[in-house]
Amino acid sequence: MKAKILIVGGGAMGTCAALHSARRCDPLREPVVLIEKERLGAGSSGRSAAIVHQGYSDRAMAGMARDALKVYGAMKSNTGRSVGYRNTGVLLLAGSSPERIAQLREDVATQQSIGINVQLVQGEELRGIMPGIEVDDAAVGAWQPDGGFVDPGRTIETFAALARAAGAATRIGIATPEVVVEKGRAIGVQTSDGFFEAPNVVLATGPWTPMILRELGVDLPLQTVRTEECFLRMPTPLEGEEEDEDAGFASSEFETRFVPDPLDQMPVAHPVLVDYEHRTHLRCEPGMSRTRIGRLDFDDAKIIDHPETSEEVIDPEALEELRRLGALRLPIYQDQEVLGGHAAWATLTPDRLPIVGPVKEIEGLYVVAGLTGNDFHLAPSIGEGLAQLVQGLPVSAFDPNALSPQRFQ
Repeated sequence: MKAKILIVGGGAMGTCAALHSARRCDPLREPVVLIEKERLGAGSSGRSAAIVHQGYSDRAMAGMARDALKVYGAMKSNTGRSVGYRNTGVLLLAGSSPERIAQLREDVATQQSIGINVQLVQGEELRGIMPGIEVDDAAVGAWQPDGGFVDPGRTIETFAALARAAGAATRIGIATPEVVVEKGRAIGVQTSDGFFEAPNVVLATGPWTPMILRELGVDLPLQTVRTEECFLRMPTPLEGEEEDEDAGFASSEFETRFVPDPLDQMPVAHPVLVDYEHRTHLRCEPGMSRTRIGRLDFDDAKIIDHPETSEEVIDPEALEELRRLGALRLPIYQDQEVLGGHAAWATLTPDRLPIVGPVKEIEGLYVVAGLTGNDFHLAPSIGEGLAQLVQGLPVSAFDPNALSPQRFQ
């Protein structure tokens, strides 16, 4: 099979890159093909909490997240398809530490300077936004009313469906990808389903990226770590909101422009909480009647070399610790039923910024990796910018130098 652009990996980054590439290519003369070894969203993207906010210290990253939120908010009206976007608002809590508060104030000033709707809140304002929260009067947070979350599986399916509508092909069940290089140039990928010929190969393979690159003699500073989330029963939403027990889940293959999306009808108990003091995030998952609690950072995360060998079940100790931290901030979770948890992976870079761009050692090979769990914050911007890069167009969606693989050399 021949392609002009071959994308390996069917997560948020791969499907979004396929969408933007297909929109710029003639489907007959310049086919775009995406291959995935299992199902779309089977990797870490599909297990993501998929929180979307604009709370970055870096101005450029905050701008990319701002643009992504606009995409999610307008997706249904622009395309007729739903990504399960819920505009619950996001509270980023610094607590009462002077150092964290000072950093949060700087972040908010940066974000406001590029038009992000965010404000500092304190004490009673915090309790008004999130009733039941345990904070002292000196605690400070940043309230982003435009933030929330998307449904990870639905978002990936929607990106893929729109990519196919633009002429791209998606092939699943294509395993063991090996990039084939001749005379210093990528010419395609050998797989379990044969050879896919392409002058441009994009690796959007998440935690498998470091292994694939090492086999090609390319060493980028990527580190894969194990991430974990615990699930607790979601508290009963505020009085006056009733859940429709008959609500089903519409497939992303069908337009929801003129039909209420069942995900939009399901109540949530509270806004998304990003707790810098306790290093956790909490977000309701109304479709499963549960709340996800996970870690914000990876300082204590276990490093893994081979994702296939990592268990996808949360460690009991991690589950109890996450539950404890969640209940410290929102005591209502102390008595909520434990619904299990899961483990996934995140790929990190030394500066915690993604790597996006051409691999210098191999012409025609591109990589998107090191998202640090921020796939959905950044996917629309990175997908667009990557498509521009591959096709030799001016890159407007992000700064290609800031995210270049060569910045570490």
